[in-house]
Amino acid sequence: MLLVSYEFGAFLIILAALYYVVPDRFQWAVLLAFSYLFYARGGVIYLLYPLITTASTCFLARAMGDRTLRFQAWVKEKKPGREEKTAYNRKVKAGQRRLLVLGLVLNFGILTILKYCRFFLENVNAFLGLGGGEGAWGDWILPLGISYYTFQSMGYLIDVYYRKYEPEKSPVRFALFVSFFPQMVAGPISRFDQMRQELYSPHRFQMENIILGARRMLWGYFKKLVVADRLGPAVVVIISSPETYDGIYVLLGMVGYTIWMYADFAGGMDIVLGSAKLFGISLPENFDRPFASKSLGEFWRRWHMTLMLWLREYIFFPVSTSRLAKRVSKPVSKIMGKKAAGKVPVYIATLTVWLVAGIWHGASWNFIAWGLANGVVLLVSQELTGCYRRFHAAFSFGKTRAYEIFQVIRTFFIFAFLEMFEYYSFGTVFAMGKSLLTCWSAGQLFDGRFEALGLSGADLGVLALGVALMVWSGFRKTKEAEKGEHRTFFAGYIAVFGLFLLVVVTGVYGRGYDASQFIYNQF
Repeated sequence: MLLVSYEFGAFLIILAALYYVVPDRFQWAVLLAFSYLFYARGGVIYLLYPLITTASTCFLARAMGDRTLRFQAWVKEKKPGREEKTAYNRKVKAGQRRLLVLGLVLNFGILTILKYCRFFLENVNAFLGLGGGEGAWGDWILPLGISYYTFQSMGYLIDVYYRKYEPEKSPVRFALFVSFFPQMVAGPISRFDQMRQELYSPHRFQMENIILGARRMLWGYFKKLVVADRLGPAVVVIISSPETYDGIYVLLGMVGYTIWMYADFAGGMDIVLGSAKLFGISLPENFDRPFASKSLGEFWRRWHMTLMLWLREYIFFPVSTSRLAKRVSKPVSKIMGKKAAGKVPVYIATLTVWLVAGIWHGASWNFIAWGLANGVVLLVSQELTGCYRRFHAAFSFGKTRAYEIFQVIRTFFIFAFLEMFEYYSFGTVFAMGKSLLTCWSAGQLFDGRFEALGLSGADLGVLALGVALMVWSGFRKTKEAEKGEHRTFFAGYIAVFGLFLLVVVTGVYGRGYDASQFIYNQF
């Protein structure tokens, strides 16, 4: 079921009517039933995958939790000494670790087979010179949201292993955490300890939640239909023909692709978070004004925040403290000293995180190159931290507002350049970068190529308005925005109606490609 469809609107209305009519204790069950209905619209057979993840994760987590409870009961009854307690706990953890590995292998195995097997076979066959490589795997369709609910479920399993909280006993209730319909499309990747109260607690009907949810959804539809779907076809023309669109068009492609992706992804997240808010449920935010960032590191703390937090907690920290990372750093210590050796685990963990981030985004060498390029730039920036500090201490203009604006613009273009690895091959990225620096002029905009992009004067005007509104909204602080939304119901109604008119009057509905699909659906 598409988020941009009349069917989804009817789905929400019917669900809201039932949700607020049934007794409080059944509200979560209504959400679960409709979540499965939402997922089944893409094909009933695909329900099998989230059901396997739900059953396996719940069973293994409960098994780990039971072992923890038995250990705690044993300690309470026997009151063992420190060594005896540590030895018994080590034995318990060994058994829990086997359960954890089983869950990770099973669920990441399903994700790997469905999402990456074709990529792997094509590359193996290309390496061996066999040709082809698609076979039966080419006909498999990737289930909706599998990367999101797999990461979310495995995060829960790892948390239970580390005893951060007790596991959910009911597999039916846990199923709602795995398959809550708004976040099945494009996230966010939630944590169970954050969502337990939100999903299972009763929610009374409040007009305030309806207004806030509708306003957030309409703002998302504005980003999607007014900006992303108007800009997208033109960007596709540019990035699909690097041999034609060089020079200044490389800059237009970089900037256009970045704005297109942000409007599409952030718009989708607004629809998702607004949909959940209609039922009084607050999902974690995924964006925090990323284009106000002054460095790439800060940018990635503000963009796709739930994925970045997941990668940091479940990959960066375990890898950086692993025995392997410490073992690799030992020879470095002998050659280059302890200071250099201390950085090795961070380097390994950072590159691992960004390799996984690239692979997560897509089964292609483009995404792998994109991920590693981000990791390298972040590590270089980290190494230059001392130089930045000395520069800011030596020159007073480094503390001015003008310099801060420069940092924001610089970060935007660094991000936009790195995004080129997603749609160009590795060599083409640098060739196009050279073209941008050496052979461009404003006159190229009037040589007939711009007209082929399909953007009329009216389109450009609406795009300028849409981007301006996004910039204005992005620089409003969250707390100030919430206060403004809570002033009066009348103001809320006016805002919702105004956004509705903007979307209806200026929106684009499926011109030139499947505008109903979001970019991040494929991930």
